Amino acid sequence: MTAAMIRAPTFLLLLLQLLFTTVAAHFSSSSSSSSSSSSSATLSEWRSGRATYYAAADPRDAVGGACGYGDLVKSGYGMATVGLSEALFERGQICGGCFELRCVDDLRWCIPGTSIIVTATNFCAPNYGFPADGGGHCNPPNNHFVLPIEAFEKIAIWKAANMPVHYRR
Repeated sequence: MTAAMIRAPTFLLLLLQLLFTTVAAHFSSSSSSSSSSSSSATLSEWRSGRATYYAAADPRDAVGGACGYGDLVKSGYGMATVGLSEALFERGQICGGCFELRCVDDLRWCIPGTSIIVTATNFCAPNYGFPADGGGHCNPPNNHFVLPIEAFEKIAIWKAANMPVHYRR
C-alpha cells in the first residue's frame, strides 16, 4: 500500500466527522431558534402604554440621548426615535430596540389605521415629585414613550398630548 492510499481514508474520515459536527450544530441551533421564535412572538404582542411628545423643531434636539448615539439625524435615525420610561428602558439594554406604536381609544385625536416604528435612543427620567398616575408619566410602573412631535403626529393629532397607545417590539 502506498502512503497516498493510507491518507485517503483518514482524510475521508475527518471530512465525514466535520460534516457530522456541522449538521449536528445546525439542528441544535434550529431547535433553539424555534424556542426563541416563540419568545419573539411574545415580544410582538400588542401591549398598552402612553405617549407624549416634545417639540423637536431645532435639529440640536436630535443630538445626545441616554443611549449615546450622538447626532440622531446624521446617524440615520432622523426623528423616528423615542425616549422610554424606566419600566421600558431596562437600564439601557433596550437602546437600539425598535417599537411599533399605534394610537388607541381616542377617536377625536387618533389617526385611524396608522402606526409608526421608532428606535429607542433616550431615557425619560422619572419625576417622583408626582404620582405615576398624576403627572409622573415616566415613573414606574408606567410604560411611557416620549416622541418627537414629527413622529407623534403620524399617529395622532398633537392636541392629544398624553395619549393611550398600543406598542410591540
